[in-house]
Amino acid sequence: MHSEVMGNSSIMAAIGLGMIALTVYAFRLRRSCGAVTSLVVVLGVALSFDNVAVAVGRIVGFGDALYAINLPRFWIHALMTPLIVVAAAVPARRLGVRWSRSVLVAGTLLVTAFVIVGIVELFVALELTPTTDGDALRYSNAAVAGPPLPALGTVLLLIAAGVHLWRSAESPWLCLGSLVMLVTAAAGTSVFWLGNFGELVLYASIVATMSQVAEAGDPDPSASEAVPLDAGYETSSVPR
Repeated sequence: MHSEVMGNSSIMAAIGLGMIALTVYAFRLRRSCGAVTSLVVVLGVALSFDNVAVAVGRIVGFGDALYAINLPRFWIHALMTPLIVVAAAVPARRLGVRWSRSVLVAGTLLVTAFVIVGIVELFVALELTPTTDGDALRYSNAAVAGPPLPALGTVLLLIAAGVHLWRSAESPWLCLGSLVMLVTAAAGTSVFWLGNFGELVLYASIVATMSQVAEAGDPDPSASEAVPLDAGYETSSVPR
């Protein structure tokens, strides 16, 4: 799919529809995956909105209405992006990854810090300006250049967790999805929708991990425990 063949608005709409489909599928896994499903579904709804908000820009046009539609996108990324670590950690734990107490404490502190930094950045450096990308109309933050540090830190944590999950449970999805997210986020500076596509792939990798949990057996009550992750795990050899 390329913006020369398909308009940027249509691409964003397609990514949004993909997010919605994955969110519905994740919801259907709630009995097997436990309470973490609620977080994954909330993330899916938020990311779906993020894409749809850009897709409708061509229809709404610049003005107060589009500004109001776009503003929540920045809060979504500030508050929700670090929580992807939690959404990935619980299924990984169900598939055999274990963390030492020091890693749990470090992961919790990092996720909390990422959320706080994201919120502070919104208050200190938020300057929404009209931006046109092909046929897509949106508001972007002119006060920030490059990817936000909390988002980058989140992806690096996910890559580390994905590597250990791949090695311990032979499950490559989280690692591959996180690597795609890292690459597309960097490429998104030139093609803006690539970052959104990377989010779709990353979200799909988490849902795929949840699906493997569902296939592995009966629900585990401990799946509801929200455990951030980082490098330095103790791992077991439970098949994924």
